[in-house]
Amino acid sequence: MSEIIKKELEECRKQVAFLEKGHQDILEMIDRMERLIQFQDKVDITFNIKQIWTFFLKDIKNLIDIDVCALFLVDEETHDFVLEEAAPEDRRAACRKEVDSQIECGMFAWVIQRRKPAIISPQVFKEVKTVIMLPLSTIKRTLGVVLIVTDINEKSITQENIKLLTLLSRQCSLVMENTVLYENLKKEQQSRMKAQAQIFQAEKLASIGRLTSGASHEILNPLNIITGHIQLIKMDTSLSRRAINYLDIMRKQSNRIAEIIKSLSIFFHNFKSEAGYFNINDLLESSVLLAGCDFNFDHINIINNFTKNLPWVMGNQEDIAQVVLNLLSNARDAMPDGGTIYLSTRLSSENGNPESESDLIEVKIEDNGCGIREEDISRIFDPFFTTKEPVYGTGLGLSISYGIVNYHGGTIKVKSALSKGSIFSILLPASGKKI
Repeated sequence: MSEIIKKELEECRKQVAFLEKGHQDILEMIDRMERLIQFQDKVDITFNIKQIWTFFLKDIKNLIDIDVCALFLVDEETHDFVLEEAAPEDRRAACRKEVDSQIECGMFAWVIQRRKPAIISPQVFKEVKTVIMLPLSTIKRTLGVVLIVTDINEKSITQENIKLLTLLSRQCSLVMENTVLYENLKKEQQSRMKAQAQIFQAEKLASIGRLTSGASHEILNPLNIITGHIQLIKMDTSLSRRAINYLDIMRKQSNRIAEIIKSLSIFFHNFKSEAGYFNINDLLESSVLLAGCDFNFDHINIINNFTKNLPWVMGNQEDIAQVVLNLLSNARDAMPDGGTIYLSTRLSSENGNPESESDLIEVKIEDNGCGIREEDISRIFDPFFTTKEPVYGTGLGLSISYGIVNYHGGTIKVKSALSKGSIFSILLPASGKKI
């Protein structure tokens, strides 16, 4: 009888030990799930994809032993799976080849459609390895896929680990989607603010144009009378040299007023009517030659980097040349002790499609001069605003340049840092015709 009781007690002990182990496994499983659920708490919405990947990869390594792990994200425009990250970095090419092979055999599409992790046979990593693919998907869309290469190990590749990877991939998908939405909203906000600034600038210049159109006639008429009387007075032979000098100063300042009024008239669409197709590279070369003759460029080195076979630009060559000359003159003034001006052209597309009708010709004029203060950058296109001494400028050069480029359907952008230099970019619509 005692032997039977002993056997029953032993069996009970085994069952209790089994239950205790099962209970411990459940607790460990719950603990691991809780740690994975906290993935979203560890990642801030302002993180970029690289930062999110760092946390994601760390959690994957805590679950299973990996040889290679790579992140592929869907390109929003082409819808291709683009390799973003790989660990180790030197296995990028092999990861790309593995995914391409899985696409060719149709396995990749099957995994993406299921939206669940899958263990599949490797096509490239064949040395006793297996491949786990984790789709990164939400209810709305597929963001990408994670490729994991690991040893064929029953302890590592368990049903529980696959479930945990599923949970982790869903958490990561939500975080990445929120990050993408945040970045898109930020870009839209920046684009809206930029458009509002351009509208405000255009309205401001238009207001000045209307004011100038109404006031120029009232100013120029008495100014012409003043200039005429100055000439008559100078004909008096009894005038002293001092009086003649004063009259010359008066005539010079009167002419300066007339030039300012004439320049301001540009803001009321007083542009030259002649327009045609022209080669932007030829225009820049001739502008540099002209600037060399008119300005002192002895201490300035000019380096050209023009893209060949650019489309033509439609507009008035003289107006665009005036813009270039204004910017070259400003670059020279920003480098009184000498420096370098970099001139370049290229085809710039707004939407990334080189065949798009919205292609722009971009002209960059860069100097390594004194630069512009950050608080002044938003005002440099305002009429009469200048950082130069009044005797050296009226503050109309950039305003006129802005008006000319805007009239041609383009824009001017500027980047500058104090004591480092400035970059002015002129963007003009390409005609579509090739030179």
